[in-house]
Order: sequence, then structure tokens, then C-alpha cells
Amino acid sequence: MFASFLAGLQVQQQTKSPPTPPPPAPGPHRENIAPSPPAPPAPSTGLPAPITGGPPAPPPPCAVNKLPQLNWTAMKPNQAKNTVFEDLNDEKIIEKLDFSKLEEMFKLLPAGGDVTVENGNRLEVGAPSAIVGQYSPGSTGSGSTRKNTLLDTKRLQNVAITRRKLALEPRAIMTAVHQMDLNTLSADKVDILSRILPHEDERKLYAERGADEGLSDEQFTHVTAASKCAREATMFHRVLEVILAFGNYMNSGRKGSVYGFRLASLDSLAILKAPCDRSLTLLHMVVESIERSFPELMKFSEQLKFVDKASGVQWDSVLSDMKELESGFEMARRERTLKGDNCPAPLAEFLSTHDDRMKQLQEHAKLAQKTYEACIEFYGESARTMPPNDFFSKLGKFIVNFNRCKQENDAREAAEKRKRDEAERRSRAASKSQQHDGMMRELAERMGSTNAAKRQRGKIDSQQMGHGDFEKLMSGVNF
Repeated sequence: MFASFLAGLQVQQQTKSPPTPPPPAPGPHRENIAPSPPAPPAPSTGLPAPITGGPPAPPPPCAVNKLPQLNWTAMKPNQAKNTVFEDLNDEKIIEKLDFSKLEEMFKLLPAGGDVTVENGNRLEVGAPSAIVGQYSPGSTGSGSTRKNTLLDTKRLQNVAITRRKLALEPRAIMTAVHQMDLNTLSADKVDILSRILPHEDERKLYAERGADEGLSDEQFTHVTAASKCAREATMFHRVLEVILAFGNYMNSGRKGSVYGFRLASLDSLAILKAPCDRSLTLLHMVVESIERSFPELMKFSEQLKFVDKASGVQWDSVLSDMKELESGFEMARRERTLKGDNCPAPLAEFLSTHDDRMKQLQEHAKLAQKTYEACIEFYGESARTMPPNDFFSKLGKFIVNFNRCKQENDAREAAEKRKRDEAERRSRAASKSQQHDGMMRELAERMGSTNAAKRQRGKIDSQQMGHGDFEKLMSGVNF
């Protein structure tokens, strides 16, 4: 009964609905999948559609030998978007790079060899900071303070001890001193404070430096100029493209290709050493390849101007000073408003004299912050976690390491040339010596054969000599 009902239903559907089209030809992953209705068209992304039906794209080249792993901080695809790495294509330039020397110098020993070689090359970025001259995180505070003061270390320690004893902020201490507030500063605290009063020499020294030496337009100008140069340094961007190609090639046997890397990874290039020659680093190979394949990039540092000056700007201290200056200036403005006509003449004169200067500093500070944020985001970093002095210090350090490797490559090449020239000189000398010995042996053989011929000849009768025989005899005589 149920079977006859299904048969009638199928006949009814065939009379009402058009014939269904044949299923599409089986393709990849379609053999065991039932045909599905056509999907709606995908939204346009602005990118060209991939070419179908043609030969597959060739895979990127992989290392022939087992190479050390380059430990860099890779970017994810979404992190590399809208950065310098978005427009870089390491697969395009990898055909112009010759990795044969890299394979020869950096191939790891087989199992059972020097097991410390591979582990020795697996260095995390920033690990050997004490070796390569990087400061440790614990020393940044003291180094920054020492760099922004004219006081010596002992004097700074005494000031720090006094601040801990008073348990007051510097601004609160200054306000209490100016207002002679004995409630805030008791007699004991005043006695403690009097022990660190500036000496006469210190007063003269600070007077010579000027009142606005700690915060100047130059500090903001250096950051602004360096940020613009780094953002527009196209040759440096191409250097990063070469480094990206080298890193992906080094890690091709263990990890997949990455789209970009953090700038802190530049330090690892000078850390990763060749197993067969510990004086040779990956950065030496990068420099050599750039000089051979892209010689125009050897002057990339000329586009990174003001990097050294910007790296010396202690950004946190500058922003703190700027915030304190704005707060104090705003306090002076409120004081003038409250005083009205009774405002002291020195206060009114100070505000009128420095008002334009204050606005100029604020404009330069905003421009420096805006320009640096655009630059640091272009390199995939964040201005909140990497201040300008850290960012530009990394660039400056890479430039120094790059130039050092260039000089060492030149010295190594010159030494190899001297060795080749010496080997050729010795080879030529040996060849000349062998040629001389051969000539002497040939001469000796000829002399021996001539003497033997003389011994075999009999006495010639003068009547038997014809015309020209005498000349022949004389030609065989050795004087």
C-alpha cells in the first residue's frame, strides 16, 4: 500500500516539475558529496579572482639541508594588514637570491655530531641582551633618570632617600615651601629637606643650561622628522623584504611561511651563527646577498635620517614634563582669573610672554605624537607599548650591525683574495720550477745523446770530406 502511494507521488512530481539538470562533473572533494543548490555570489573584494583550470602555482623553494631555526616574532595575516608587509612579496624576489652559500655554511650536522650547535643557534630574540649591549628592563628607570639630570649618582640617591622620608610628591613639596605651609612640612621635615638644598655650583650649572633645556622643540622635531623618514624609507622596506625571504627559507623545513615579523626580530639576525664558522651570522649572509643582488639597497640608512637623535629622546620623561608644564601653566591662568585686577604684575607678564611659546610646544607635541603613531602602526607595532626611543634605537642598532657586517664581509673577502693570490703565486712558482727542471733534463738528454754519437763516429779522412761537411761538424761542437 505504502509502495504504491510513493510510486503515484513520483509520477505526479514528474508531470508537474521540469526535469532536473545533470549533476556537475566530479571535481576535488566532490565525489562523495551530493549536489547542492548554487550558492549566492560572493561579495566583491576588489581582488582579482583566482585563475582556475590552469597549472597550480609552484610551491616556494624549501631548504635542501636542515638549517637552524630562526626564532623571530611572526605576524598573523590580520596583523600584517595595513602594514609595510602588506605590499612586500618575498616570493617574487626569492628567485633573485642565491641560497647555495647559505645552505653550505648553515647546514646542521647530522645526528650524533655536535649537539650543542643547533641548540646554540636557537636563541630567543632579546635573550643575550647583556652580551650585545641591550639594557635590561630593570635598568631602564635609572638609566633614564641619569640621562635627564645634571646630578651625580650619589646626589640622586640622597634626593631619593629624602623623598621617601617626606612621603610627598615634588609638586606638593614645592607648593608647601612657597606657601610656607608648616602643616604639610613640619619642622622635622624642613630639617630633612634642608640637607639636599642645591649648592652654589649646582645653581650656576642649571642657570647655564637654561630654564627650558629639559623640554624643547628639538625633542619633538627629532621624533617628527625621524617618524616621517622611517615611514617613507622605501629602500629599508625592500631590505625587510629580503629579510622576510631569508627567514621563510630558513624555517621552510619546520614552519610555514609568515607574512611579516616584529622589528624586535632584527636582533636575531646578528645572533644566529653558522655552525661551521661561529664568526659568521645570518646578517652577514643577508648583507652579502643584498650587495650582490640589490646593490642599490646598501645605502638604505640614508633614508633613515634623524634616527640617532630621536633614539636619544626619553619620550616618557618628555610627555611627563609636558603634562606637568601644561598643568602648571593652566594653574597660573586660573590664578590670574581669580585675582582679576589684583593680579600680580610678574604673573601677568609671565603669562603674556610665554603664552605663544606654550601653544607652540603643544602643537609640536601633538604633531610628534600623531606622526609617530602613524609610523609605528605602519610597522605593525603599537605606540602604547613601544615609545619612540625604543623604536628608533632598534632601527639605529640594526643600521650599526648592518654596516659592521658589511665591513667584516669586505675584510673576509680581502683575506680570501690574498689567500687566493698567494696560492696562485706559489702555483706559478712551482710551475716555473717544474718547467726549468724539465728544460734542464731535456738539455742533459740532448748533451748525452750528442756525446754518444761522437763516440760512435770513426775518424774521417780528409779526402772523404765533401763540400759543407766541415760546417756540419762545427755545428755539433759545444764550446
